Amino acid sequence: MNIEKIDGGIIVLPPDKLKKAFKRVEEENWMLRAFLKGQDPDEVDSIVHKLHKELFEGYDCIDCSNCCKAIVPIVEENEIKAISRQLKLTATEFKSKYLIKTDEGFIINKKPCPFLTESGCSIYEYRPGNCREYPFTDKEEIWTRLINLVENCAVCPVVFEIFERLKKHYRDEFESYKVEYEEIWGN
Repeated sequence: MNIEKIDGGIIVLPPDKLKKAFKRVEEENWMLRAFLKGQDPDEVDSIVHKLHKELFEGYDCIDCSNCCKAIVPIVEENEIKAISRQLKLTATEFKSKYLIKTDEGFIINKKPCPFLTESGCSIYEYRPGNCREYPFTDKEEIWTRLINLVENCAVCPVVFEIFERLKKHYRDEFESYKVEYEEIWGN
């Protein structure tokens, strides 16, 4: 697998290699998700938070921007007002030009994000909270968002690396789990 060193010597997969690498480990990542559901939630939180801090400390998300190309964030009303002011649009103009109304609220209307430029996010200081907090690996109760994290392994190189390191952390237990899983499900 091709890997790169980033600032601080942390090794993370380059963004352009991520989708292919994810396809190779996707099934195993879904097994890891099921395995993690049976672990102590506080321990999983602690490990993921430590890895989040370590890996994001030297990572330049703007250089990657995979999330800006793959996800559509929810945009809250207060964020709509701030962004529309920044763009010198009314909130109504901003909504009709850039947003779609869903059951969960307003979301950006296209991928990649229309605010992504070659030099990064053109509304970076005003970007939605979903963008600021992505990929949510520093939040409590990781076990409640494991499905999203597996999916985010195909988007965020850091989340991919967190999963790879979780496999190493739980290596012996996870290997036993995989054998049992394969016996039960016949994979």
